[in-house]
Amino acid sequence: MACPQHQRLSKLTTEFVGTGFLCLTVALTAKTDPLAPIAIGCALMVLVYAGGHSSGAHYNPAVTLAIAVRGGGKMAPIDVILYMITQFAGAVVGMLLAWVKITKEMSGHPALGYDVNYGSAYLAEFMVTLALCTVVLQTATTDAQANNSYYGLAIGFTVLSGAVAVGGISGGAFNPAVGLMSAFYEDSQEDCWVYFAGPFVGAIIAGLWFRLCTPAEYQEEDPSRARTTVGAVAMEILGTMILCFTVGTAGGNGSPLAGFAIGSTVMALVYAGGSISGAHYNPAVTIALLLRSFCGATHDGFSVKEAAIYIPSQIVGAALGTFAAWGVWADNAKIGYPAVSLNTGYGEAFLGEILGTFLLVYVCLNVATIKQLAGNSYFGVAVGMVVAAMAP
Repeated sequence: MACPQHQRLSKLTTEFVGTGFLCLTVALTAKTDPLAPIAIGCALMVLVYAGGHSSGAHYNPAVTLAIAVRGGGKMAPIDVILYMITQFAGAVVGMLLAWVKITKEMSGHPALGYDVNYGSAYLAEFMVTLALCTVVLQTATTDAQANNSYYGLAIGFTVLSGAVAVGGISGGAFNPAVGLMSAFYEDSQEDCWVYFAGPFVGAIIAGLWFRLCTPAEYQEEDPSRARTTVGAVAMEILGTMILCFTVGTAGGNGSPLAGFAIGSTVMALVYAGGSISGAHYNPAVTIALLLRSFCGATHDGFSVKEAAIYIPSQIVGAALGTFAAWGVWADNAKIGYPAVSLNTGYGEAFLGEILGTFLLVYVCLNVATIKQLAGNSYFGVAVGMVVAAMAP
């Protein structure tokens, strides 16, 4: 049997290697490759799968903090400190390796966009880190989703989506270890605090919100129906807020990857919230599930009372996400939102919405409510990629 010291060293080594390769990928791609978000998100995904069994695959001091705030005996205080120190060390080594390979001048690092104020950058880092830590906590630390095979995909693609959405605004770190790289560049040194303050506050809120959403993690007995409903409502608010924030930021920056980013966000959030609220995040999905129950569904019924709670929660979340996107852009004229194009008539737009929503609901009902497919691992991919396919 391995001694505790050996186990700790193994975990810290995994964190060092994983954070190092994550930062190496950022440094090699962020400055010169328009597809850098895909490279970074995919690198994180495979590193999470590689190291999850060993250290939990945090690779991010904000994630470590979120797990500490989450509680439940997941981490000892000394491990929180050692993890963070190791992650920062790995980040520096990854950055230095990039300098050796392509020179310091060619290496990328987080940097604020042109004429971006600190408030906008801070809010962008806060929002995406909140999303990232929520996805980590829900897919990788709960009993309800233990031993799933999609956690790495959900985590990596949350970062991919965030990089597309706000990378041009805040620099897209969502990770104090990644943000530390900016301290080694004179043009970004004074902005470095944003990559600590935003992610760390986002992590704290994610940990506290997790406690609200998942009472079963802290009670030996099953929580009451009322307490479960509160958790479901909290998840619907948070999930819809993050979704609409992504639409407002990615949809407003003109990126060709915007549709894919929005679909990736939906995918990650569906995986995160499926076991709590069903992860609707959409009044149309809620109404479809209600109609399913009216048609005599034999399991997983959904009541009018639940729909009456879910839909207002989604509206509140949408409003919060819109205001957050407004704050990041510092101008409501830049926010991305659904709009009929000048070359499209209302009839065509109406038909497009009907067809797109039909496909979305059709997929949701089939992959997430059918007994024969219970326990599948692809439900989030299926739902998210419908949105990615329809968004352009």
